[in-house]
Amino acid sequence: MKTLIYFSFIAIMILSGCTKNDDESTLKTGVKHLKSVPENGTLSYNYTGGYFADLICDDVVIDHLSGNVEWHVRDHYSNGEIVWSIYNATGSLTSTNGEVFEIHESDKLWYSQDDWTFHCNLTGNQGSHYILSGHGDLTTWEIFIDRANCPPQ
Repeated sequence: MKTLIYFSFIAIMILSGCTKNDDESTLKTGVKHLKSVPENGTLSYNYTGGYFADLICDDVVIDHLSGNVEWHVRDHYSNGEIVWSIYNATGSLTSTNGEVFEIHESDKLWYSQDDWTFHCNLTGNQGSHYILSGHGDLTTWEIFIDRANCPPQ
């Protein structure tokens, strides 16, 4: 099932976005807020986080990827509540076979709709190229791959 291709990517992306400092500034609503949250508008920030994921194509685990990526995040607020976030990741990931992948990923989370969309482009230094896109449910963590381009194995 291609629905599992991207689960690890999104789960790690979301989990790596929370640090101890973020936890200390969490409000009672359970939504992550930073100290400089605007009442209305967009807050932009960067952070570096670990990225670990299984790479799955056609129901088969092809490889395991890990590394640190730089995240650029934009959180949009209306009336003090977070409405959506856009996460852009760039960096290098290393597979278990030693291939180094450049990752370019974009995720948009819609909190009122409890879902997100994503697009991920992985280009390896040994010629592999994966393009994944789809959407997911923030309440169930179910992933739906709308498109997966994997190199022939």
